[in-house]
Amino acid sequence: MFLITLASVATTPVYASVKLDYSTVETVTNRCFTEQKWDSVIVIGKKALHQHIDYYYLRLRMGISYYQKAEYFPAIIHLKKARQFNSSDPMAGDYLYRTYFYTNRNEEARLLRASMPREDRDTVLDKTGFVEQVHVESGYTISSDKSPSNLSTLMGKDSVYGERDLYGNSLYSNLGLKLRVSNRVGISIDYNYLNFTKTKYIQYVRNEDQLQSITDSSWGKSYNYSFPWVIHDTSFTYHVMQHEAYVNASVALPFGIKIIPAFHWLHVSYTMVNPSYTRDTVSDTAFYTSYNSTYHTFPFTRLTYSYARKDTAFNNYVASLRISKDLGRLTLALTGSWSDLNGKTQKQAGLSLTYFPFGNFNIYGSTSITGFMQGSDSRLLYSQVLGLKCTRWMWAEANFHYGNFTNSNILNGSVVYNNTDIIDYRGGATLVFMAGKHLQFSLLYQYFRKESQQLYYIKTQDPDTHAIKETPQYKTNPYNTNTIIGGITWKL
Repeated sequence: MFLITLASVATTPVYASVKLDYSTVETVTNRCFTEQKWDSVIVIGKKALHQHIDYYYLRLRMGISYYQKAEYFPAIIHLKKARQFNSSDPMAGDYLYRTYFYTNRNEEARLLRASMPREDRDTVLDKTGFVEQVHVESGYTISSDKSPSNLSTLMGKDSVYGERDLYGNSLYSNLGLKLRVSNRVGISIDYNYLNFTKTKYIQYVRNEDQLQSITDSSWGKSYNYSFPWVIHDTSFTYHVMQHEAYVNASVALPFGIKIIPAFHWLHVSYTMVNPSYTRDTVSDTAFYTSYNSTYHTFPFTRLTYSYARKDTAFNNYVASLRISKDLGRLTLALTGSWSDLNGKTQKQAGLSLTYFPFGNFNIYGSTSITGFMQGSDSRLLYSQVLGLKCTRWMWAEANFHYGNFTNSNILNGSVVYNNTDIIDYRGGATLVFMAGKHLQFSLLYQYFRKESQQLYYIKTQDPDTHAIKETPQYKTNPYNTNTIIGGITWKL
């Protein structure tokens, strides 16, 4: 009667007052396990562990019960403990391997597979070789900044010159490989190509001589001029091409610790447009004397702009490191990076927590906080990811990154924001479609809120000398980009 009562109340708080012993725990968990009452096995098992009752079959039943409920992360904890009690039983190893497989812990799965007897390896789920995965994706970005909305006032009020260098639409392509080097080490290699369309808009004003009239007289002709301020607009379209290579090594250590060093190389090339001006002295006709048939001129200063073009190329680098620790339903990670982007040095240090509330990938999330330092510029960057399994063959994921990510990197250096515009925030969503065991498709959307810089000059007068000076000023103009990326992943 005692055993029946215990089993019937196992899912309520009443059982907490019951004092357990080994015989009771063994009998009740075995019965519940045989009857596939997985929740009862877990509840009684937790109570037994709390009362310091711990042995192989208890951990095995709890691990398998969690597995049957598709709560793979807590299943790993109990199945690993079961193997510590008895490593010769293939059942614990088989279920543990499967939990590793379903939680994408490939290194741990390979290590466990290597320790299995050869006759048990034929039933394992993963039999890939040196090349584990091939990924290809490409996308297009539409920018609202491809033409300035304030071109008529590009110079600003009372200015003589103004310019904006705007990012237009862009193209992105990626090819990635995942390689298996050893049971503990995996390597990922990626090549990215980006092509940005940019336009430099320039506006300037200058005094220009305009002939208004010619007056005839008895001695000849007089030429009458005005010198109004005339505004000129011009623009130059060019392309910024970026080739990138990214490599990381995932090293699995004991106790659920993983170390991932990474290196990202970026080669940027484009045609630089350098505006310059000269003050030239030129002459116009002042009058004509008929008695000697001579034209008389007068000198004045004319401002002339020129635009030199020069092919420019440079390299950027990012070195990063991620250290993570698996804690059942949680994964804690520390990240750090050093980078040399756009002629400046950056340092980052961050902390992230990934959580699986239901013990699997049905619902998951990741929260990250990163400190960014670039000289005297210090920032705090925040990232949030939420994922959901919508159907048996489709996952959806949303992400949001808040803060100025200019010259920073995310995802252990795999994504680098090295363009010169200010990034206010970024949001996006991803859909992943499973097409069998080896093939999956992805569709990704990204939204960026950015700010481009506008250069103009203001005129100021020295109070002592009354000399007029032209001082450069900068203004930011918000804009947004929308990106769609499609990808195919082939798991060998």
